Parts: sequence; C-alpha cells; structure tokens
Amino acid sequence: MELRIHKGRLKDAVSEAASVLSKKTVLPVLNGIKLEVREKEFVLVGSDGELMIKKVIPVQEVGCESINKGSCVLPAAFLQDLVKKLPGPVHMKKDAGRMLLESGEVKTSLSTLSTEEYPDMAEVESTEDISMNGEDLVELVRQTLFAAAKEGSRPVLTGVHLDFSHHHVQASATDSHRLAFVKKKLSSEKSYSCTVPVRTLKEVIKVFKNTKGSLRLSITDQLFKVESNETMITSKLLDGAYPNVGDLVTESAKTVLTLDKDRMLESVDRAGLFAENCRNHQVKLCLMEGKQLNISSFLPQVGTIEENIPLKEVTGEGKMDVHIDGIFLLEALKVTKGEDVKLFYNGMMSPLIIRSLRNEEQVHVISPVRA
Repeated sequence: MELRIHKGRLKDAVSEAASVLSKKTVLPVLNGIKLEVREKEFVLVGSDGELMIKKVIPVQEVGCESINKGSCVLPAAFLQDLVKKLPGPVHMKKDAGRMLLESGEVKTSLSTLSTEEYPDMAEVESTEDISMNGEDLVELVRQTLFAAAKEGSRPVLTGVHLDFSHHHVQASATDSHRLAFVKKKLSSEKSYSCTVPVRTLKEVIKVFKNTKGSLRLSITDQLFKVESNETMITSKLLDGAYPNVGDLVTESAKTVLTLDKDRMLESVDRAGLFAENCRNHQVKLCLMEGKQLNISSFLPQVGTIEENIPLKEVTGEGKMDVHIDGIFLLEALKVTKGEDVKLFYNGMMSPLIIRSLRNEEQVHVISPVRA
C-alpha cells in the first residue's frame, strides 16, 4: 500500500471518518480508521459498529497519486493529530506492519492494525435509490431532530421517523411531550418507512450541510444509507413501531392566532430567563383584549416578566390561556420557516399547535404543562 496525497485533503477525510468513532468500543480495531488504496480511489472508513462513514477520494485529483494498492487500519486519534501537524503533502507507504509517513523533512511511522478484524457493515441492497436534494434533506432533519427523545424506555423515540410515499417524504420526531412534523415533495414514488437514530442524522447534517446537488438514499429493514459521490453514511435503524402521530397534526381549533414569528420568538426568549429554573420551564400565553398576546413567566424569590405582542389575526372563540414549556416553544419557533406563524388552541389541557404561514407542511405540537 502506497500513495501520495495533499495534506488538507487527507486531514479533512480523516476528520470526517473519525467523527463517528466511540470511546466505549469493546473492539480495539474500531478505535482506528481503515484506509484502502485502490487503482482509481483512496477510501477511508470510520465505524463504531452501529454507524459508518466512508470517504472516497479520486486518485486523479491534483496532489493525489496511487502507487501500490493495499489496505490497513491506523489508530484514529493519533493519525488525526499527526496529520494536522505535518508541514505539507504526505507520502504514505505500508511496510512490514507499519505505516511510514513522510512530509517535507518529517519522517514518522505508525503501527497498523489488522484489516481482517475490522467489521464491515452489510451492504444496503435496496430495489431503487431515492434521490433527494441535499439542502432539503438537511433542512428536513434540522426542523425535526431536536424534538426526539434524548433517552427513555422507548428507544424508537430517540430517532426521527421518515416515511416516503406518493412523491413525498414525511419526517416526525417526538419525545411524547412535543412533536415536530415536516413534509416535503420528492421526485421518487417509492414507499419506505424507517426510524433513524438522532446520532446518525447529526452526522448527516455535519457532512452534507453544504451539499447543493442530489443525494442518494437507500433503505432496508435494518439499514439506512445516504451518499454523495465522495461520502457515504450507513447506519443501523431503530427497532420498534413508531407511534401514529397523524391525528395530532390537525387544523381544527377553538381559537387561531396569527402573529409575527420573530416578535414571538424574542418575547419567549426573554420570558425564558425567568422560566429557566422553573419546573417544565413554564411560560404563560394569554389572549388579551385588543388582539394582543400576553407572554409571561414567574420565578419565586426573583420576580416576574410579562409582555404584550400584537396579533395580526384572531379567529374562533377568541380565548387562550395556557402554560407551555418555554424551551420547547423556543426550539420550535427557531426552525419554523417564514415571517408569520399560526397558533391553534383547543383548551388549556389540549396541545398547542404551531404552523408556519409560509409552509403548511411544517407543524409543531407541544403539550401544555401544569401551572
């Protein structure tokens, strides 16, 4: 195994591959990155057994040259720190169980681990890939990811549920106290559904956040894969039946308020200063006379804060009096697109529904909290 490669290209590829490694692995070889020199490409793989990133660098790139084919596994942490400190282009050559690296006047060597012990995740064999714009996928994930459960007795809720059907994809995330739901159009008419771990989708955002073109998605009963021409992420799926959240996404309401999203966001953020140490971070929303929404919070032994913000429209009974988790509300507003939002209220013990006026397919549902 031997190649020459530009330092910056190697540094970025090693960093991406190493980002999924776990310090808690029971297999020492998974503390390493698998490197393979092929005739036309240089491949780096990082995996923790549940999540894998594969980075492919074409050897015809300027500054990259494949000299001899071969593979090895190198300790990730040491390799990552070493490459950052090298002065320039890197010459790598495997010799008798060691990887020799030269860069400028620097010469060093690393012990290699056996590639035979490195576990490869099964290939995702889907009948047909789903093509999805990279910006749309990243946005879809960002608008739902935060609402997934952090932990709990139902592991399936620690992921985002994706449902592909009828030229659309629906993403849902819930921790049983709130729900984030987004629907986008697709060119594919294939039908799949799966629940992808939050950790996997955080990597999707990190890796593909600047991708302008299309990504290829493949799904089986156990695996989820998303890839571009140079990068592939493969992950095991979460087991279990995801709850039916469709009934929660409704437009029926006793009272509907339309208001400026940023004005509400700023007000809730201020109220959150007094709600930070309260149980459930309670913020009160109360409809006042004169088409105004009163937003307030109270912290014993510290004080209170309240603010009236103007409403653009009020329909229905014209009543609202509800306590909501301020953090949940703030996180929902931050990812809601458009200048205005609609609040759907069905009573103080019913969930508050938030919809974007610009995008009716983006919905947030938040359960009330006891005062």
